[in-house]
Amino acid sequence: MKSPLFIFSLPRSGSTLLQRVLMGHRDVCSLAEPWVLLPQIYALKEEGSLSEYSSVTAYYGIAGFLENLPKKKQDYMDSLSKFMTEIYSKQCKNGETYFLDKTPRYYHIIDEIFELFPDAKFIFLFRNPIHIYASIVNTWGDKRFRKLYSTYYDMINGFKLLSKGFTKHKNKSISLNYEDFIKDPTKELLKISKYLEIEFDDKILEHFSNQDTKGILGDPTGVKTYSSISSEGLNKWEQTFNSFIRKKYAFALMNKIDEEDFKAQNYSKTEILKSIKNLDNKKNGLIFIDLFDYFVSFVVRRTNLYLLVSKNFSWVKKKSFS
Repeated sequence: MKSPLFIFSLPRSGSTLLQRVLMGHRDVCSLAEPWVLLPQIYALKEEGSLSEYSSVTAYYGIAGFLENLPKKKQDYMDSLSKFMTEIYSKQCKNGETYFLDKTPRYYHIIDEIFELFPDAKFIFLFRNPIHIYASIVNTWGDKRFRKLYSTYYDMINGFKLLSKGFTKHKNKSISLNYEDFIKDPTKELLKISKYLEIEFDDKILEHFSNQDTKGILGDPTGVKTYSSISSEGLNKWEQTFNSFIRKKYAFALMNKIDEEDFKAQNYSKTEILKSIKNLDNKKNGLIFIDLFDYFVSFVVRRTNLYLLVSKNFSWVKKKSFS
């Protein structure tokens, strides 16, 4: 392996499609969503983790330990870089040039990844945020405003961090918009191939559906539904926000994102808000269901109630933290 390759994006941005296309190239290997760098980086953060052993206490212990190293934190980062390079390399069983790590929540640690791997390659993948949220509602909310507690922060904080990361590191990375990729995948693939310094192979566009990302995490729908690249689904988001309440929520959500962050990703906030305003209200029969779902989701998100009701966090009720 020559170096890691990272895709930075929000969830439901088409990153799995891009990943599977690139996996078809003989110089690229990949595996679902690794998430491996998040716990390593967050070991150096006082906030952001919750653990049985007390993450806050661990942070202070690790910080004190690093203070006694010759180069302090830099020694940790240097060793982590070597460790992760070795782990990534072991996934490249056929001598591929790149291991592609596609983990959407890496938008939290963009700066640290650039620091760890100064010679790596970085692709920022953007998608119209209202299209993203429509996909989130349909995929994880069963077409309703429920079970969407954490994705609210993906849309608000994640979008901002992604824009900030690209603005800061654009000289060492490339960006592409999902809409451009599915309209003219050959053109975008040529740009990526040039950036990665690998031979252009348009045949990988024909066989991406055969790529097995393995692993546990990743797109739960696209890998089963789509066998070809098409722009026919670009207007599907309109079917998700086709009621009075849903239009108002979509409009309010997009208004929480700053204009400069839209511009960084090559979108117009004005045009997106206009497209929402122009939607027809065809499904106003959903008004009571939508209001109930939104209220429950809002309360659960603001109070972190999902920590008490989720089976994944049942251990929390039996522990105390310091």
